[in-house]
Amino acid sequence: MNLGKRIKELRKAQGWTQTDLSKRTSVSRGRIGQLETDPLAKVGGNSLVSLAKAFGYSTEQLLSADELGLLADLKLQPFTRKVPLIDWKSLKSIVDKTFVLESSNWIGCPYDLSEKSFVLEVQDELMTSIHGRSYPKGALIFVDAEREPKAGERVIAIDTVTLSAVFREYVISGSATYLKPLNERYPIKSLQKSTSIIGVVAGSYMPG
Repeated sequence: MNLGKRIKELRKAQGWTQTDLSKRTSVSRGRIGQLETDPLAKVGGNSLVSLAKAFGYSTEQLLSADELGLLADLKLQPFTRKVPLIDWKSLKSIVDKTFVLESSNWIGCPYDLSEKSFVLEVQDELMTSIHGRSYPKGALIFVDAEREPKAGERVIAIDTVTLSAVFREYVISGSATYLKPLNERYPIKSLQKSTSIIGVVAGSYMPG
């Protein structure tokens, strides 16, 4: 299913006209019409974020129908709970088992996450990409600390010696495992024995 068709089905599920959707986004009615009818039409990053937010989704959910079940008859998922936005420096407490989910800022979450989940703000450009999903600096990522990582998923990993944490794609090739930046300007690195994966990224969004 292409993006335009998915947008059209989600729009109709809400009972919206193209004009209704346009009013809820930064995308013109004419551009929405083009996206819905032309499978080759491209959409910019800002427009994609705007469209996703209108439907209550992250950009991952809007782009990944097969992985995340965005089917025509699926009801829009509401913000069912809130998850704490925490500082990267606090992740080292997971290693010494003193980690507590506390924050002065709790973020509405549309994902099915465990109770041991949290939100982080992306701090650099290593997970930005010109192809497919991208996580620019300032994006918020929802992390499930109880989910087992699978190849191709985005993960949070921490070096148990230096206590530095990173956000990368988890790659398995034969018997070897790697942590891969999405930004092609940065090298892929082997997953060291001292590095532990502490959570799987379930989704993200860019605050307006």
